[in-house]
Amino acid sequence: MRFSAGVQDSKCMDGGLKVFEDDPQSLIIHDSVYIPRIPGHYDAQFGIYDIYGRLVQTAGPRRGWPTQALGQASSCCVSPSKAFPAAPELQYFYGGNIVPHYGHFITETLPRYWCERAAYEGMKILVHAEKTLDSLFAIPWLAEFFSLLGLARDDFVVFDRPTRLSSLIVAGTSFEENHFSHRAFARFCNALGDRYGEDVSDDRPVYLSRAGFNSQMRTIRGEHDVVSHLERAGFAIISPETLSLRQQLRLFSSHRPTTGFVGSAFHNDIFCASPVGIALTCDGLVSSNFALMDRVNDARIRYVTTPGIILEKFVLGQPALYRLEDPRRVASHLIDLVTARAWEMQKENHPDRVVYGDAFTLLTAHQTWLQIDRQTGIVVHGSGQGERIVKVTVRLGEQGWAALTTSVGDCLSVERDNAQGVIVYLRYTQRADGRIALFSDETSRFLCAQPDGKLPCDRAEPKEWEFFWLVRNAVTHSTADL
Repeated sequence: MRFSAGVQDSKCMDGGLKVFEDDPQSLIIHDSVYIPRIPGHYDAQFGIYDIYGRLVQTAGPRRGWPTQALGQASSCCVSPSKAFPAAPELQYFYGGNIVPHYGHFITETLPRYWCERAAYEGMKILVHAEKTLDSLFAIPWLAEFFSLLGLARDDFVVFDRPTRLSSLIVAGTSFEENHFSHRAFARFCNALGDRYGEDVSDDRPVYLSRAGFNSQMRTIRGEHDVVSHLERAGFAIISPETLSLRQQLRLFSSHRPTTGFVGSAFHNDIFCASPVGIALTCDGLVSSNFALMDRVNDARIRYVTTPGIILEKFVLGQPALYRLEDPRRVASHLIDLVTARAWEMQKENHPDRVVYGDAFTLLTAHQTWLQIDRQTGIVVHGSGQGERIVKVTVRLGEQGWAALTTSVGDCLSVERDNAQGVIVYLRYTQRADGRIALFSDETSRFLCAQPDGKLPCDRAEPKEWEFFWLVRNAVTHSTADL
């Protein structure tokens, strides 16, 4: 979507943008078994399993919407038999899975500690880890993160074989990747930045340079030239990998913009309340982790597609190689965005204030109707007939909004999207033949009528299955006030 000429705003590449105001729930699990994690990628065995051999899902790393465990089995034949060794402590605090990657540490490990030290004072912290604790605490930034929480290597425990636990406190995570965040996560991280952050710049705009960083994700040829142009324009050039952790906690500010190519360093914006900035993307896409952090933290970060960027090489398992056609143009583009305070140019999203027209039912390319089964309220497509089946109606409104509802006023849910409610608001585009395609305002992903009857909102562009015929209704199909 474009807000102004020459600016291509990047799209959120996945769903999972739920924000919860209440704190996460904490549980006490009795008589469970700890199964250790093997080195390397996520395996299918590790986790905390209850007395019945079921995975304690609150204690496992999960990702995505719909949410999925990262490799863990939902059940296991191993249960807390007395034949297994018993843990020496009567009670532990579960500290989650320790990830040695900076960005994923912030999004996966740190959210377990939102309740702060008082909640687990005097307890050993039981964790899972793909590396030994000694090797993890040899990573300076990781050891310092825990030191800010008053924790050291000896506070943590990892068992190397199945072990019975008498009692385990599990604080629900305050952030789940590509899925949800609690306000508690932002409060917790903001407090860390306030208490321990060290200033790295004055009031000049900051550019986070990746030019000298040996990234495992991407390399951008021409960024050195961008840096030179921005430095002459008065930007403060900062290489995040050269900073201490305390300095990284102050990379972002609510009064001066932080800019750069989006990457792990942009996770640091969670340590500042309401930060502002410009993030350049390479492919026009941004992970919902960044969008979710921004939402829970009231951040104003504008994600824009880098002009004239070319993907030169992509091999799975290797860093992607990009090239800037005209680095001077990229620098000028960024300078213009900062001068215009582009982070303040937000979309006006008030679909509930829009005037809507007549009601239509929607016919798919499969000659089926958009409908719900009242058992769940999930929007699907089918014959439109049945005891619990109710057709979905749409009203088209101003500013490209569409309002989906039913005659019975049930709460609707859309797969692979955050939309729920008696009325679900989506954007629409219309063909010359009158057919419309419906897409999420948050992710720009389109509804797709799959042959199996499902209707997920996850397609990057509209083709035949993403377009619907409008069939006029003679009967009012909504009790809702549109």
